[in-house]
Amino acid sequence: MFGTIVLISSSLFFLCTTWISGTAPAQFAERLGLTVTNAGGHNEIRAQYAGFFFAAALVCVASLAGAIPRQAAYVVLAMIFGGLLAGRLVSTVLDGGTAGYSSTIVALHAIDAGGLALAVAALALQTRP
Repeated sequence: MFGTIVLISSSLFFLCTTWISGTAPAQFAERLGLTVTNAGGHNEIRAQYAGFFFAAALVCVASLAGAIPRQAAYVVLAMIFGGLLAGRLVSTVLDGGTAGYSSTIVALHAIDAGGLALAVAALALQTRP
């Protein structure tokens, strides 16, 4: 049951990110502290956020449907959230802290840490004897 909740909540998070970044790329970018100056910028937000997170949602949904093993989905989730968290932590160290970060960026540190913890916990529960 725990793993199902992790996959459903991750799917919803990813689909929400897909929708917001795909339908309002300039506003999405602004929340991240980015500025979109032309159609190429809109394309990049849609590709890198809407496209990527849609693919991640598909992995979760495919796992829920039994098309791929749940362990594979949990590993994908751990890679996504772990990679994002690692990048954020390195950047925070290089920036000397979070001064100047928007509340959205600060919140993403916690979201990524939580996502990683849930993915690892779900994987551990799925693979225990």
